[in-house]
Formats: sequence, C-alpha cells, structure tokens
Amino acid sequence: MKHVYFKIALFLSLSCFAQNHVSEAYKLERQAKSQVLKNPEGALTLLKQALRKPNLTDTIYGSLYNIYGIYFGMRGNNDSLIYYQKKSISYLENYPEKRAQSLIPLGVGYRNKGEHEMALNYLNQSLEIFRSQKNARGMGTVYGEIGSVYNTLGDYEKSVKYLVQAVELLKKDKATDKLPAVQQKLANTYLAQKNFSFAIDLYNACLPEFKRLGQMKNYYLTLGNLAEAYIHTDNFNKAIEVLNESIKGSEFFGDKTILGVNYAKLGNAEQYLKHYDKAFAAYDKATDLMIASGSNRVIRISGEYIGLLSKHKQYAKAIEVIKRVDKLNMYSKSNPEDQSIYKKAVGDAYSGTQQADAAIAAYQQSIKIKDSLAEADRSKAIREMQAKFQTELQLEKNHSLEANNKLLQKDLEAEQTRRWLYLTGGIALLVLVLMALRNYRITAKLQRTKLQSLEAEKNMIAQQHLHEQELTNAQRNIIDEKQRELTSTALRMANLQDSLNQMIDKCNNGEISRVSDLKKELQLLARQEDYWKQFETRFNHVHPEFSNSLQNRFNKLTKNDIEFCSLLKLNLSNKEIASLLQISHESVITKKYRIKKKMEINDDETFERLIKEM
Repeated sequence: MKHVYFKIALFLSLSCFAQNHVSEAYKLERQAKSQVLKNPEGALTLLKQALRKPNLTDTIYGSLYNIYGIYFGMRGNNDSLIYYQKKSISYLENYPEKRAQSLIPLGVGYRNKGEHEMALNYLNQSLEIFRSQKNARGMGTVYGEIGSVYNTLGDYEKSVKYLVQAVELLKKDKATDKLPAVQQKLANTYLAQKNFSFAIDLYNACLPEFKRLGQMKNYYLTLGNLAEAYIHTDNFNKAIEVLNESIKGSEFFGDKTILGVNYAKLGNAEQYLKHYDKAFAAYDKATDLMIASGSNRVIRISGEYIGLLSKHKQYAKAIEVIKRVDKLNMYSKSNPEDQSIYKKAVGDAYSGTQQADAAIAAYQQSIKIKDSLAEADRSKAIREMQAKFQTELQLEKNHSLEANNKLLQKDLEAEQTRRWLYLTGGIALLVLVLMALRNYRITAKLQRTKLQSLEAEKNMIAQQHLHEQELTNAQRNIIDEKQRELTSTALRMANLQDSLNQMIDKCNNGEISRVSDLKKELQLLARQEDYWKQFETRFNHVHPEFSNSLQNRFNKLTKNDIEFCSLLKLNLSNKEIASLLQISHESVITKKYRIKKKMEINDDETFERLIKEM
C-alpha cells in the first residue's frame, strides 16, 4: 500500500514539475516579446532560457520561434528571419491567429530580400486569416506591410491605397501602438512621390510616438527618412545632424541595410555641401554595408556612388564598384526607378573609360526604363488620394487644437473651483486629524496585537518550511541510493556476463577438457538469464518517465537507442557501456554519434546536459 502511495506522489510531483516548466517558459516568452524591439540581446537571452525548458506546448514553441525571427529581423539578417518564422509556422497549423502573426514578419523578410511575389503571397495568407476572424487590428497591420511592398516596387497608387486602408482600420480598432508604423510607411510613399513637406510633417508626428512606445529601431529608421526629406528641401545641415543621430542609434541594432542607407544619405548631403572627401567616404562605407547585407537597395545606392565617382573622373573606382554590385544579381529585384539611376551611372562610368559599346547598352536600358515609367504615370490619381488624406489629417489637427482650447478654458474654471475646495478640504482635514488623534491609542493597541499574531504565524510557517525541506532531502537521498544500487547492478551484470563468456571461450578452445556437460549448462544459463530485463525493471523504478519523455521528444529514436541512453543516464563510462553491451569501445562512440544525429544535436555538452535533465 505504501508503494502505491509513493507512486501516486511521484506522479503528481512530476506533473507539477512539467507544468512549472511550461509556466516558466510562458513567462520568459512574454518578457522576450516585450523586450525584442527595445533590447534585442536581452530578448535573445530570455529566448534561449525558454527553449531549454522541456515538454513545451506547440503554441509556446511557435511564439518563441516567432520572436526569434523578429530578433534576427532587428539585426537585418533576413535569411535567419525567414528560417525561424517558417519554423514558428510549423508549430501553429492548428492556431490560425498565431499563425497569421508569424506570416507577417515572414512576408517582411522576403520583401527586404527583394522577393516581392513571395512577400505578397505570405502577407495575403495572413490577411485571409485575419479577415475570416474579423480582426481589424491584424488586417490593418497586414495592409500596412502590403503597402510597403508596393512602395518598394514603385507602384505608389497601390501603396497609398493599402496604407490609407490600414490607417482607417487601426483607428477604428483604436490600435494606437500600430498607427505610427503605418503613418511612417505612408510618409515614405509621399517622400517617393516628392511630397516632401507633408512627408516631413508625418515623420515628425511619428518620432515622439516611436520613442514613447520604445520602438527605437523604427525611431532611428524614421530619422534617416526624415533626413532624406530635408535633403530634398535643401536643408542639408539639418539632414546631416539627423543622420548622425540615426547612425549612432542604429549601430546598436547592427542592421547593415539601415546603416548602409543612412551612410548613403549622409554622402548625398555632404556632396551638396561640396564636402567631397566626406561624401566619398560615406558612400564607400554605404556600398560595403549594402553588399554585405545583400539588400536590393544596393542598386540605388551604388548607382548614386558610381555617378559621383564618374563626375569626379574616378572611373577606375567606379568600374570596381560596378563589378562588385553586378556579382550580387540584385538588379532584377530592384524597382524601375532605381534600375534607371544605376544604368545611367554605369553608362557614365563606361563612357569615361572609352568603353563605348558597354556605355551605349547601359544608356539604352536607362532610357527604356524611363520611357516605361512615363507611360505608366498615374500621379494624378495618387495626388488626389494624397490630398484627401492630407485634408483629413489637417481636419484632425484642427479638431485637436479646438479640443485643446476648450480644455484650457475648463482648466481655468476648474482652478477657481479648486481654491474653494482646498479651503473646505483644509477645514475637513483638521477635523479628521483631531478624530484620528482620539482613536490613535485604540488603533495602536490593535496593531500591536496583530503584529504579535503575525509573528507567531511567521514562526509556524518557518517550521513548516524546515519540515518540508527535511522531507525533500530524505527523498533525494533515497533516489541517490537507488541510483547507486542500479549502477552497481549494471556493472555486476556486465562482470557476470564476461565471466560466463570467458568460460565458454575456454571450452571452445580446448583449455578445459571433458567438460561438455558443464559447457552445455553454462550456455543454457547464459541464454536463459535475462540480465537486461532485470536492469530495465530497476531503472524504470528510479527513472519512470525517462524513456517516454525521450521517445516523445525525439521520435526518430529506436528502442535500442533509448536503452543505450539509459546507460548514459547512469554516467557510465564508454568502457563500462562496452563491457555491458558486449561491444567495442569504438562501437559505443559510433552509437553515441548516431543518436546525437537523430536528435539533431551537434555538440557533446548539449547532448550530455539533455540526457541528465530528462
């Protein structure tokens, strides 16, 4: 009966242990999610801690890998962003809303790589899920990212259309934390359409919101875009000031693409001020960063740099940049305007080096692209949409000013009312103080009684805790004793098996004569005695959940693999395991390598820690 109670207690304790792991992992996941946009490295530490917890649910794995992907997105590593978002989605087949949330950064990763068709495919999948659930916040977020894709493609009409829809949905849902990012994307489209003054207004409206929300990467990214608008309005000194702040802050996140774009803008501003040495240095650094990041924006930036080099007759350097950029094969992934700028600059460089055929071919491509852009001009419709939204925004500003004036008037009236209230309150407070003094002695006596009661309760809890600790230590000693007994049994089994086999070998070699009957009995004994079964039974008493946990987590493992892992669980050496299993030392090492490969583990330290914690 005691044995049954012990099993029940052990089962309940293990269940609570597993639940604690899940609860701790969920808490770490919440913390990582709140930090990933502000402190990516801190979030990464929390993610690693959470992923080490065993027996996690699919939703927790899905969320953790989603945040992992966002971390790499903050670092500008789009390949890793895509890898971890796909891994996240694989856990979320039965959780559509969480799946939709992971599809969004997956689409962003493909957009950043210039694979716009893939980006739109994943974003539209996310949109369908949110639409089926009537989730306005989710739909608004996806519309914003789709608008950003079309902006990258140079299709500003569609970009504005989706971004305005995003703003309307997010306002309707009161998703104020999502609005600044969409307004920033809308400002980017206005910037591309040369509506610089309105773009500057929108950027300046977004900046304090990003800082308030702690979205510092968006803050520094917006500073860079604001600087570009300042350059177009000939405010070069202000642009340089803003860019220096953006570059300094962006270095914390390590996103090479953003840093490269900012250095290119810095080079552009410096050349307008005729600081050519600074301009060359900035563009050179920008080109290196963009080539390292593999971003399709390298086409526009290198085109500007090549044009500047050709203008100053540094043709050799310009040809070197062309060769480096052409190796990336990013030209087809950039938008037509950037392609035109790049081909024009390439033509200038080849012309300066007397390569007439190459120059003519580049110029022809540039002219062809410009012609196609002119034919597809839809600026009138876009300006109408811009004007509509700009008017609506201005109306909102007017309403906001009117509301502020009313609040100021109310504050003035409230100030007079407060003076009378302060006087009345002071009299009331005096009465309350006198009443409090009268009741002070009674209250003090009651508090002393409560303190005595709390002290007694505290002592009782301390005693109970000490008792529980002693009980835990006793249970641990019992388990350790069984562990030692189990290891001893395994080694005795190995020695007995060795002895039997040695006697049989001697009989076979003729070292013992006329012992045929003894030989037969020993062979029969070796076949009938199931030493491994004895070991397995005792092992399962000490570690009842080990085999099932290992099988559930790594379903590629065979029964023999799990039996081998149980010997590792006992901290047996390779030599002891070889003796027990009657195999060579090299076979033990090979077996261990194959099991690690099935578990997708590369290093011994991680493998040994996992077996120990199971």
